[in-house]
Amino acid sequence: LKRAFPERSFALIVTLIFELPTLFMISGGSDRLCVLIGRKKYTTLVALLPIASAISGNVGLQASTLTTRAISHAQVRVDNYVKWLVKEVIAAFYLGIVIGLVTAVIAYCMGGFNFPFALSIFIAQFIGIVTAGCTGTLAPLMFTFIFKRDSGKWGGPLETAVQDVVGSFAMIVITYYIMVLFGPFELEPSDMCYNDNPGI
Repeated sequence: LKRAFPERSFALIVTLIFELPTLFMISGGSDRLCVLIGRKKYTTLVALLPIASAISGNVGLQASTLTTRAISHAQVRVDNYVKWLVKEVIAAFYLGIVIGLVTAVIAYCMGGFNFPFALSIFIAQFIGIVTAGCTGTLAPLMFTFIFKRDSGKWGGPLETAVQDVVGSFAMIVITYYIMVLFGPFELEPSDMCYNDNPGI
């Protein structure tokens, strides 16, 4: 019981609170997006959301694990952690481009061969991965060198929450504005999403 309470459980509760904006964005804040892009593309976006989140989370986990190991082996210290951070961010940048392109191709094929939709997914995935690389590297550094806490208990849950919120925001909000920029789009009647509240 002591292994679960209080520190680990408190970190998870804080993570749950930080994840609430993601819940609100997906459950109620994306109605306008569905009306704009149609049901098929919207369904594709919602299907890609957990995939993009999982990939970003994996990037964050890789960065966090490598950084924690480097700290424990004294390869990363107070005097050189900035150099390590820059290297990890650059790695995340390249990963974001490659994986973003792959995700964009999937979105392009599943979304009716629509380039603006694929572009928005690429940007969202890129932002998610770069954010994950930053938070995954920063969390162990901050909790070890600044807060003097166990980064294993606090770093993982909090960085995951930040990644999910930023990734979901990028996927929904950025997609909406990119599609507005390139729109409007002609939708088949069967593909239309109807907004019961025109004021939304």
